[in-house]
Amino acid sequence: MRLSLLLLIGLILTSCAAPAPMIDFDPSYNFSQDRTFAFISEHPLMKGAGAEVSNPMIEGRLVQITENILAARGFTRVSNPEEAHLAVGFTLGGREKIQVDSYPEFYRGGYGGWGWGRGYYGGYGGYGGQSVDVRQYTEGVLSVDIYDPQERRPVWHGRATGQITKKMQENPTPALEKALGNIFATFPPSN
Repeated sequence: MRLSLLLLIGLILTSCAAPAPMIDFDPSYNFSQDRTFAFISEHPLMKGAGAEVSNPMIEGRLVQITENILAARGFTRVSNPEEAHLAVGFTLGGREKIQVDSYPEFYRGGYGGWGWGRGYYGGYGGYGGQSVDVRQYTEGVLSVDIYDPQERRPVWHGRATGQITKKMQENPTPALEKALGNIFATFPPSN
């Protein structure tokens, strides 16, 4: 029973670990006419608040992964943003977070008193107490902004948020591929 409960909790936490990206776009903009894109500048990555991008390769990976995703959807990259239908930019940010979880003691194998013998309602004691877990982690935010370069206005925004792990820092490419794949999952939007 205890193992089943732990497996169920683990399954729920795993399914919640990667929330769906937040997507917003201008519904009046007609994306069906767009076939070309460019990056907003030679260095399209802006560092947001709390971002510590110590790996200079991140920007190149963001560009390459995004180019692959958009090419697979029929878009062609051009070098000059002024000549493109769409201009793409990135923002990367992060912040330290603290998560506090409180569990009844029986979740971890303890049981305290549940009413056997004397005491309140005939038991020797009451509930067995609480266990508290506190952990600190870094939450990363990757945003992709797409602009109409002719009108110089934003037309699409996608953002993914997730916990940055040591494994991701050592090998960021799979995490970036997953995040950008999720962000671009419904791009271009159908109006």
